[in-house]
Amino acid sequence: MFARTTARLFTGAFKALFSDFDGFLRIVWAWYALVAVLGVLGTLLAANSVVVIFVVAGVWVCSSASIAVAWHRNLLLGERPGPVNLSFGRREIAYLGKTLLVSLIAAVPLLVFVTLVSVMVNGMTSLFIAMTVVVVFVLPALMRLFLILPATALDEPLGIAEAFARGEGLGLPMALAAVGTGLCIGALDMVLSVVANTIGGGAVFAAIAVLILSLALQIAMTALQIGILSGGYYILREREMPPPAAPSAD
Repeated sequence: MFARTTARLFTGAFKALFSDFDGFLRIVWAWYALVAVLGVLGTLLAANSVVVIFVVAGVWVCSSASIAVAWHRNLLLGERPGPVNLSFGRREIAYLGKTLLVSLIAAVPLLVFVTLVSVMVNGMTSLFIAMTVVVVFVLPALMRLFLILPATALDEPLGIAEAFARGEGLGLPMALAAVGTGLCIGALDMVLSVVANTIGGGAVFAAIAVLILSLALQIAMTALQIGILSGGYYILREREMPPPAAPSAD
């Protein structure tokens, strides 16, 4: 059951993305364009301005919430995105607030853990043990808490304590699926970096192609992580559905 759930989350995130990649592009392109334009204008008009940095960062944070909410709703409700997605309202604000809340809850134990690791780790073996502890114990707990995010995107009530309790058995599969997708995208990005370094400045079109592919990988990574949370929430709701009624004996 554990392996099946992990595989289902991992493969499901990829299937959801590649079966509707154009839909995800419709969700993200306007926000990415807006951030890029603001960044370029800020650099041209007020380079190194703190105000510009805060504005661009603020728009980026808002875009992250808007993209996540739209992709959650696409995957879980079949809600098709329009050609331009710049939505930011009550739902996205609630999503940001819940994200901040879970992050603050996780900050204290993570800070304690990082402090202990920095004191105790003195070799590759210790570092491997520390990373294993994070993946097996810390990250699964966080993933169970983050189940409130797809619920928020769907306007469904789900408190943090309830998400943690109802998410029992889903934390580790979601954590492993997230790590697996991260490793896949990271490996592809490393290959692109090697290709870019090999090309150097001699082939402009090839370098531009590598840059575009690298951006596509970043977009894919965002979609996959959101997809894993959506998959976890789908399974949570699925396993709490009542079993189908037995056929009546005539």
